[in-house]
Amino acid sequence: MDKLQAIRVFKSVVETGGFAAAARALNSSPPSVSRLISELESDLGVRLFQRSTRKVGLTEEGEIFLLRGVALLDELDTVSDELRQRQHHPRGRLRISSVVAFGQERIAPVVPGFLAKYPGVEVDLEISNRTVDLVQEHFDLAIRIGGDDGLVSSGLKARKIFSQKLMFVATPGYIEIHGDPADIDDLANHRLVKQISGNWGRVNTLSHAGETFEFTLPDAFVVNSPNAARNAILSGRVIGLIADYLVEDMLTDGRLVRVLPDYETMPQSIFAVFVHRSYMPAKVRSFIEHLSENLRQTTE
Repeated sequence: MDKLQAIRVFKSVVETGGFAAAARALNSSPPSVSRLISELESDLGVRLFQRSTRKVGLTEEGEIFLLRGVALLDELDTVSDELRQRQHHPRGRLRISSVVAFGQERIAPVVPGFLAKYPGVEVDLEISNRTVDLVQEHFDLAIRIGGDDGLVSSGLKARKIFSQKLMFVATPGYIEIHGDPADIDDLANHRLVKQISGNWGRVNTLSHAGETFEFTLPDAFVVNSPNAARNAILSGRVIGLIADYLVEDMLTDGRLVRVLPDYETMPQSIFAVFVHRSYMPAKVRSFIEHLSENLRQTTE
């Protein structure tokens, strides 16, 4: 017996005043309605209706079941409707974890627009370079740099939202004083800053004149923050290898210039990572779409 359906039939019999009327309202047959009510009474061990040839009335137990059992059904229907609404209309708290620089430069600026578009959503953005456990720490979304290997086996899915390249840059003042490096090996004669996070950044893959090779920058000045590296570059005392999106405005307005522009790093993908489910909550789907659209606009 489908107990929820039986309770709905019980409710319809009460509202319509009889089995035949309930059957018509439910697009069913009187025998089917009668059978479900009998099964429900058998399951509960009580009679819910007093039956006569002229009318159907509730027993005392039926009155109790109407007040409490049907109330639970109504509450369940309300919750079900709310959850279905959440799938189509974003609402609730959205917890996001993002790597520091990308979170500060690209995620935080788009959140206010997202909240204005979807006022039923609240955003909790944690900016940190630690790898969070989305399930255990109850995060809806994580922004990560690198490949998506292993995400499927770990119960996660990833959607590429951005691609960055690293480039050598310096201030015009630095180049005026120290000169422009002639080639990659000439960097050994210059002061450098580089970002390192764990093993990332210690060895970089560069391409030049159709050839790809690995290059290790000297360790004279290393930092674990790209924003700190950018500030060091802006001091005018070092050349830095830094993500393109962190310095694009400064290259445009002339505060920084490219160094060794013929040397390029391999693109690094940035992913939105989320728990693999048969459905994606509307708040997660809508934020990824909103973020992706804003990122496309910044690169056009």
